[in-house]
Amino acid sequence: MSTKNFMKKHIFSVCLVVVFSISALAQNRQPFKDSQMLKSFSLGVSYSKTVSLIFPSGVHSVDLGSTAVIADKFSGVENVLRVKANVKGFPETNLSVITKDGKYYSFYVKYQEEPSSLTYRMEGEDLTGNTQTITQATGKTAPQIYLTASLNNAPVTFETINMNEADLNFYSREIAERGNKISGIGMNKNKINFDIAGIYVKDNVIFYSINAKNKSNINYDIDFIKFYIRDKKQPKRTAVQETEVNPVFVYPDGHRTIFGKSELNRVYCLEKFTIPDKKTLVVEMFEKNGGRVMTMHIKNKDIVKASTINFKAK
Repeated sequence: MSTKNFMKKHIFSVCLVVVFSISALAQNRQPFKDSQMLKSFSLGVSYSKTVSLIFPSGVHSVDLGSTAVIADKFSGVENVLRVKANVKGFPETNLSVITKDGKYYSFYVKYQEEPSSLTYRMEGEDLTGNTQTITQATGKTAPQIYLTASLNNAPVTFETINMNEADLNFYSREIAERGNKISGIGMNKNKINFDIAGIYVKDNVIFYSINAKNKSNINYDIDFIKFYIRDKKQPKRTAVQETEVNPVFVYPDGHRTIFGKSELNRVYCLEKFTIPDKKTLVVEMFEKNGGRVMTMHIKNKDIVKASTINFKAK
């Protein structure tokens, strides 16, 4: 057989293999059926207004497609998620929520200067993209009936810790009055100091004493403060992977304004945990109707240095 004929047969064989391989690959790539594709909700959020999503069960985890959107839960309430724009006019992104009853919710999130609604109640039996809007007058909160836990009627004993509310209140007050400082953890910007005053541990609770000092003449109205664990280095063009950590108790919880030339010290009680060295505990404070967002990062080496509480509750 001549070299020319051999090459022709060899090329023909290779082509057959490629054709059969492509055909087999195409057969393995089956499209999703309509019944397999859950519809996503469309959600408009604003920079100056907060949109609340009320779920039939507590929120287990939240995934944000972009840092242009922020989301957190109300303190003491598990099933209400607050969503807000972190920057104005951002391109459409997405939000995914998994609730404690095992249900998954997906949202297309777009910027809307005036959101269509400020409150949505998610239907537990229908995940096809239908929402029921709660009629809400300006300045009024969502009806209390939809909340799984009341801000004013927290349980006396917490399920995951060994202390009751009175104990947590006592330890938090004592810690707040000590005024210790941990150097190197915090942020100083726009005449606002935001730092850690102390980290304490007792049993399975870690107490984070946070100090915020307003050195300007303009009052700082706190929208919310959130804790979450995220990677120290976030690769570009990847979804933001973060795990929110919700306090079980906050002292004092009622003060929302840091007046000009004054400071506020709060103690946040979190269930005890440590984090991998490649991750960091991020604490962020957001200003209501303002742009002074304060952020600080707490490393695992700082958490494991927490001081032991050696005073007893009365």
